[in-house]
Amino acid sequence: MTSLNRRTALALLGGAVGGAAVSLPRPLYAGESRPLDVVIVGAGLSGLHAALILQEQGLSVKVLEGRQRVGGRVKTMVNVPGLPEGGGQYIGVSYARVVAAMERFKLKRQTPDGGPLSGNPWVYYVGGKWVLKDDWPSSSVNPLSGVDRKILPHQLLGKMFEDSQLIGQSADSWLKPEFAKWDNLSGPDYLRSRGHNQATIDLTGIWVHSDSFDMTSALYEMKREQFNTIHRERYRQLYGDRPGMVPAFEIEGGNSMLPEAMASALADETILMGKIVCGVVSDNDGVNVECADGSSYKARFAIVSLPLPLLRNVKFSPGLPSPLAAATYEMRYGPSIRVFMGIKEPYWEKDGLPANMWTHSPIDQLTAMSRGPNGEYSVLHAYINGAEAHPFNFMTDQQCFDYVAHIATKMRPSLRGILTPIAVQSCGRDPFGAGDWLCWQTGQIQKYGNHLREGLPRVAFCGEHTAILERGLEGAMESGERVALEILTNA
Repeated sequence: MTSLNRRTALALLGGAVGGAAVSLPRPLYAGESRPLDVVIVGAGLSGLHAALILQEQGLSVKVLEGRQRVGGRVKTMVNVPGLPEGGGQYIGVSYARVVAAMERFKLKRQTPDGGPLSGNPWVYYVGGKWVLKDDWPSSSVNPLSGVDRKILPHQLLGKMFEDSQLIGQSADSWLKPEFAKWDNLSGPDYLRSRGHNQATIDLTGIWVHSDSFDMTSALYEMKREQFNTIHRERYRQLYGDRPGMVPAFEIEGGNSMLPEAMASALADETILMGKIVCGVVSDNDGVNVECADGSSYKARFAIVSLPLPLLRNVKFSPGLPSPLAAATYEMRYGPSIRVFMGIKEPYWEKDGLPANMWTHSPIDQLTAMSRGPNGEYSVLHAYINGAEAHPFNFMTDQQCFDYVAHIATKMRPSLRGILTPIAVQSCGRDPFGAGDWLCWQTGQIQKYGNHLREGLPRVAFCGEHTAILERGLEGAMESGERVALEILTNA
């Protein structure tokens, strides 16, 4: 696939999202019997967004999804009281594409329930002690010095990178050669170069979404915080500094309502469920997408939105470009797991501590969720991030519940005997998921940063991991938009 210039992209995008017609080459065949224009592999946000744009421009599209649902890593836990999110939780108020889609489908916002953006107070478990927010600056377990002692534990990762060399630069600067030297540094090495002690580095690393902070590119963490800084500024431009405003939200009824609405907006029978793609054959004339059930689909173009590791399960002919092929083996997705448990009684009334916990333990967060019947706190959400999540891949759900309850009650005895199992969710345990999102190890931005978007004859690749400017749900939408415009340019 060739790239498109900015003028062409803007012209096509104006038609795709604004409803105005644009002049495009007509499909090669007329009538219902013509071959498909585009086959899309994967019905996550990126694949669905691409499908909507292409269908609205008159192209025939078929979406093949391995699961029995749409949404990819966006999954509302419909079997848990209050409908918490199992992935794809937060939507930034300045996520332009996501917000536009919500407005189109008349989806409403709601404040996040539990977690750092809920506005509820935290208590911190560090060095074997519970520490309240107001006591943290003077606490003996606070490893920071000077004015940094005011930084709360859950804020550390962002604060450590908020004045990096990427701040104030364009959103694509992380891919520019002049910043490559920071890719050669790990996150801890970067913090050491700025005078931080090992205890501070260890505490900062709790919230790093990778197997190890020591493996993580400093440039990647700079990019993450640059993204957050850009969106905070957009938030201020939109809303000012109004107290009580939250910079992110969820969708009323669950974030899964967005991909479900997008899927419903497609033509009937566009999406086929349970289609596990195992082969993609392409040449200058078209593509043939082969499924494990023996079915195959011919089209003029294909879009593949699978996570990088899952590309290894697909036989591409011709094979993947060498850098992309290597990336499927070398690059990793951040591991995490969520364990949801019922609460029989309000444990915080027993010990007088806040209900929400951030801990330096095998469990990163324990948050009480209040969207139960009559607004009661009825669910405890345990979030385990990073290397600590891997052992859960070898546990049954019941073993997950037992392990979390053991650790939680050991730290906070008021939880003993009041927790009941509800559900376990992990993108890493999902055979179609591979993990949460891509984490860049030292040197990998230089090695692969400009290669994840490389395609094959008539085959384009998308997914949040290919986004340049955005991250999360907005990054997924950005990538779907990019490949749709590439195909419209080449159609």
